[in-house]
Amino acid sequence: MTTAPDQHRNGHVPAPDLPDRLRAVRGVVFDIDGCLVLGDKPGGHGGRALPGAVDAVAAIRATGRPVVAFTNGSSQVPADIAAGLRLQGFDLADDEVLTPAVVAAEVLAERYGDQPVLVFAGPGLVDVVAAAGVVLADPDRPTDAAAVLVGWDVGFTRDRLQAAAEAIWNGAPMLVASDARRFASASKPMAGVGGFIAQGLSYVTDTEYEVLGKPSDTAMLVAARRLGVAPADVLVAGDDLRLEVSMARRAGGVGVLVTTGVHGRVPVGEIAADQMPDLVVDALSELSARMLLADATASDPVNAPTALPADRVGA
Repeated sequence: MTTAPDQHRNGHVPAPDLPDRLRAVRGVVFDIDGCLVLGDKPGGHGGRALPGAVDAVAAIRATGRPVVAFTNGSSQVPADIAAGLRLQGFDLADDEVLTPAVVAAEVLAERYGDQPVLVFAGPGLVDVVAAAGVVLADPDRPTDAAAVLVGWDVGFTRDRLQAAAEAIWNGAPMLVASDARRFASASKPMAGVGGFIAQGLSYVTDTEYEVLGKPSDTAMLVAARRLGVAPADVLVAGDDLRLEVSMARRAGGVGVLVTTGVHGRVPVGEIAADQMPDLVVDALSELSARMLLADATASDPVNAPTALPADRVGA
């Protein structure tokens, strides 16, 4: 069986205007696990760069477009993740790595000010929100909490469940760093901890929760602000249709599925309309090649970044 020249092996055919849309991209968000690297823990910890990924990121940055790497893992602080990525060859500064903790720090500060927030997570989340000035609630006084934030808490015990439930029963909203079911690793799919806790709390308290990490609109806005461009001018590349691709689509940006992680070569007929990628590639080198080709056919160079909207992140 043969495919058309521009048809991916999963049956996906890019829209005719894809070169124009790639040319219009002003900033790029890369997922980490299953897109840039494959490791044994979230954030590419202890992993290896995927073939061609280092050069692809460098090539896209060389076009003048800013880039960030965004993982839904919150077990490490962004600076530690960035250091690990640099060891694997990626030229990424500490402030070019985003996690749900970065989003949470902005949201909690804006919404709750000096009101205490009950946080269940490891240092990768707790340290980041505390450094941003968020007041941490005392687990022994859960009804004082203005909100509950759930992250990657491998020590979530019966006592913590009770404290979180009491806070939520008392009216505190539940925020979740990420409820991703799984993420790609070097050896096998790894189960998501935060989503497991959040689903359990949702059941116990009969309360819905708000996701702050990918694919939330809030996460996209924070990423776009870090890039200095509007959300609609962002390309998001990742291995998860539910996370990176859907986040890009809702913002009006470009969503690219990389088949090196969670979703692989999903038959196009099985993809929901709101998760349909604009482009499917088997390696990031294919994406950088397409972007360079699109730029080469432009009559004008890449324009200056579009001004950002004045919307508040935590609104």
